[in-house]
Amino acid sequence: MIPKIPLASWIESIVDWMSSSLSGLFNVISVVIQAVVGFFSGLFMLPHPLLFIAILGVLAFLVGRLPLTLFTVIGFLLVDNLGYWSQSMDTLGLVITSGLVSILLGVPVGIWLAYSKTAARIITPLLDFMQTMPAFVYLLPAVTFFSLGVVPGVIASVIFAIPPTIRLTHLGIRQVSGELVEAADAFGSTSMQKLFKVQLPLALPTVMSGINQTIMLSLSMVVIASMIGAQGIGAEVYRAVTQLQIGKGFEAGLAVVVLAIVLDRFTQNVFMPGRKKNSRITAKQKAWITAAATFLVLVAGFSQYFVGGTTSAGGNNSAANAVGQEVNYQIIGIDPGAGIMKSAAKAIEDYKLTDWTLIEGSGAAMTATLDKAIKNEEPIIITGWTPHWMFNKYDLKYLEDPEKSFGDAEEIHTIARKGLKEDHPVAFEFLSRFQWTSDEMGEMMTAIQDGISAEEAAKAYAEKHADQIAEWTKGLTPVNGDAFKLSYVAWDSEIASTNLLKYVMENELGYKVNALQVEAGPMWTGVASGDVDASPAAWLPLTHADYWERYKDQVDDLGANMTGVRTGLVVPSYMTEVNSIADLETGAASSTPSASANVGEEVNHQIVGIDPGAGLMKATANAIKHYDLSNWNLIEGSGAAMTASLDKAYKNEEPIIVTGWTPHWMFNQYDLKYLDDPDLIFGDAEEVHTVGRKGIKEDHPVAYEFFSRFNWTADQMSEIMVDIQKGVSPEEAAKTYAEKHPDQIEEWTKGLTPVKGDNLRLGYVAWDSEIASTNLMKYVLETDLGYTVKALQVEAGPMWAGLAAGDIDASPAVWLPLTHGDYWETYGDQIEDIAVSMTGVKQGLVVPTYMDINSVEDLKDN
Repeated sequence: MIPKIPLASWIESIVDWMSSSLSGLFNVISVVIQAVVGFFSGLFMLPHPLLFIAILGVLAFLVGRLPLTLFTVIGFLLVDNLGYWSQSMDTLGLVITSGLVSILLGVPVGIWLAYSKTAARIITPLLDFMQTMPAFVYLLPAVTFFSLGVVPGVIASVIFAIPPTIRLTHLGIRQVSGELVEAADAFGSTSMQKLFKVQLPLALPTVMSGINQTIMLSLSMVVIASMIGAQGIGAEVYRAVTQLQIGKGFEAGLAVVVLAIVLDRFTQNVFMPGRKKNSRITAKQKAWITAAATFLVLVAGFSQYFVGGTTSAGGNNSAANAVGQEVNYQIIGIDPGAGIMKSAAKAIEDYKLTDWTLIEGSGAAMTATLDKAIKNEEPIIITGWTPHWMFNKYDLKYLEDPEKSFGDAEEIHTIARKGLKEDHPVAFEFLSRFQWTSDEMGEMMTAIQDGISAEEAAKAYAEKHADQIAEWTKGLTPVNGDAFKLSYVAWDSEIASTNLLKYVMENELGYKVNALQVEAGPMWTGVASGDVDASPAAWLPLTHADYWERYKDQVDDLGANMTGVRTGLVVPSYMTEVNSIADLETGAASSTPSASANVGEEVNHQIVGIDPGAGLMKATANAIKHYDLSNWNLIEGSGAAMTASLDKAYKNEEPIIVTGWTPHWMFNQYDLKYLDDPDLIFGDAEEVHTVGRKGIKEDHPVAYEFFSRFNWTADQMSEIMVDIQKGVSPEEAAKTYAEKHPDQIEEWTKGLTPVKGDNLRLGYVAWDSEIASTNLMKYVLETDLGYTVKALQVEAGPMWAGLAAGDIDASPAVWLPLTHGDYWETYGDQIEDIAVSMTGVKQGLVVPTYMDINSVEDLKDN
C-alpha cells in the first residue's frame, strides 16, 4: 500500500516557515494595505453623507443614465437612514482597496499570460485552485500572516477575487485581431506601443468585465472577512445572523446590495462601447475633470490625518408524562458542541429520560423559539445560562438539579496579551478591576435586544451606574489617546461587556479603543500573538477550554469578570510532587526540582488546552479563578496540538500540564494521572450515549437491541485509539479489538438473529474516541449481525440534524450532558436515547414560571 502523502504537514511547515522568514515583508504589506484602506474609509467619511451622496449622484449621471443616478442617490440615502453609513464606508474602503490591488496585480499578470504560453500553462491551474478553494480556507493563513483586522480581510478578498481580472485580461488581448497586430508590426511599432495603442484599447471592454467581476467577488467576501476582524457592514450582517435578529440582518444585507449594484453599474458603464461618441463632454474637458477630481481626492484623503477623520468599527444602530407530552419530549438547545449541551445530555442519562430528545441548533434559534412560546404561554424547556438577556426579558426559573448533572457555574475571564501590564498599566489595572454581575450585564443585553446600539447601551449603563464606574477607575490617571485593541465574539454577553469596556476606557481613561468582533479562535490567537491587547470574552473553564490549553502561556489571565464545570487537568506521572490543582502555585514540578523554580515557573504558568469553546476549557478557566491561579494562562488550540505538546514534553521528561479526558488514547500511551480537585471545580464525569432516530426500534430491532447492549470502558476503547494513533486504519483496529475480545462481542450479540444485508447508517464526529466506537460498532454489525453499514463522518450539528431527520439511523458519539447539551435540547424529542455506552457536567434546564414543575425529576414518566 502506498503511504499517505503528508500534505497537511507540508502545508503547515510552509506556513510556519513563511510566517517566521517573511515576517518583515508581511509587515510592510500590512502597513501599506492598512494605510490604503484607512485612506479611502477616511476619505468617504470626511464629507457629510448628504454631500457625499450628491457627489455620487453626479458621478452616476456622468457614467450612466438617470436610472443609475436615481438608484445611487436613493440607495445611499436609505443606507444613511438605516444607520449603516459609517460601516458601509468602511466596507467600501475595503472593497476598493481589494479591487485596486487586484487590478494592479491582475492586469500585468494577464498581459504576461497573453505573451507567454508557458506562463499561461502554469498559472491557469493556479487560478482554478484559487477560485474553487472554499473562501473560508483563506482566512486562517491570512490571520497567521497579517494578524486580525482589515488587512487579512483584504488579502483573503484579493486571493479569492483576482482570478477574473487575470483571466479576462489574458482573454481580451488574445482575442485582438491578428491582422491588426500584424499591421502594427508593419508600421514599426514597438512592443509597448503595440500593447498600449492597439491591444489594450481593443481588449478594454473584456478587461473591464474582469475587473467588474473582481469587485463583485471582493464585496461577497465582506461578511466572511468580518469573522477575522475586518469591520464594516459585514460585521453587522454576521452579528445579526448570530443573534437571529432577522430585521437587522435584512437591513445590513440591504446595504450590501446597494453597494454591490452601484459598484457593478459604475464599472459596467465607465468603458461602455459607444459611450464616447454620445458623450456631452470633450476629451479635453474629461482630462481637466479627471485631474481636478484626482487632486480633490488626494487633498481630501490626506486631510483626514489633520482634521481627525475617523472610520467606524461598529454599528448605530397523567398516564404518561404530562410535561413530556406537552413539549413533545423535547429540550431545545443551542449550538452543537457547547458545554451546556454535554451537561444536558448527561442529565437525560442521569434522570433516565429515555424518551427525551435534545434539539441542537443555535442560541439565536433557541431564544426565538422561547420568545414564541412565551408569547403564546406554551410549555417549553430550553437550555439556559446566566448571564443572558432572556432572564431580564422573561420571567424564567431554573429547574432544581439534585443529581448535579449540570455541575457548577462557569466564569467569564478577562485575558490580555503578554506585556500589557508594562505597556498599558492604567488599562491593565482597570481590566483587572472590571467585574460585574449577570443581572447588571442583563440590563445592557436587554437594551441591545430591544434595538439600542451596543455603544448607546454602554453609555446608558455607565451613566446609570456612575458609582460602579468610579470604583473601577478610582485613582487611575487618564492617558492621552493611547490606542488600545479589544476583541470579542459576537455573543450577546460579550457585545455588552466589550462595549462597556470601550466606553469607560475612552470616556474615563482617555484611550482610543478599537473593538474587533471576531470568532473565538481568532480572538484567542490575536491576544496570544499580541495583535489584540485584551478580551473580556474568555468563557472558562469549559466553553473556551481548548483555546486556554493552547494559549494560556501566551496570555495573561486578569481574572473572572463574571462568575463558573469539571473534567480534569492532566500531568505526566513523573511529576511526583504535583497531585492537586492547589499544588500548581507552590508545588514542585518533579521529584528533583531546581533550587528556585516551582511548577508554575517550570511550565511558564501555562496549562495546555484544546479547542476554544469546549466545555473542558470553560471548566479549566473556572478552576484557575477558583484556586486563585492569577498568573496562570490557559492555552487554547486543538486536541492534536495538545497531545503533540504532551508527546514532546513526555519524551524529554519535561513538566507539562494539559487538559485531559477519559476516554483518550494518551492514557494508554503515556503514564498519566489526574490532579486531585478537592473543590470539584471540574464537576463529575460525562457519559457517552448511543442515540438513534425515531422508529429505529421498529425498523431495525436487531440493531436496536445491539445498540442498547453496546457498553464498554475507557480502557477498552483506548486499545483501538492507540492502534489508530500508531497508523493502523480504524477498520483494522476495530477488527483486531473484536478478535481479541470475542467474549465481549458475544455478550453484545447473544441471541440476536443476523439480518440479510439491511442498510444501516451510522453518524459520528471525527474525535479519536468516536472513530474508535463507530468503527467497532460497524465491524460487529457487519460481521456478526449481517448489516451493510455506512459510517458518515460529519460535524456534531449535521450529525444531530441527520438523526432527527432520519437520514442517519444511529450514532454512538453523543456526549452528554455538556458537550452535546445544546443539540439534545434541540433534537431530543426527535431521536431515541438508546443507551449509555460509557460513563459522566452541569448548567441548567429553563422553563417559564407558568409551568408547574420545579425539578428535572418532574420530567420523568410516572
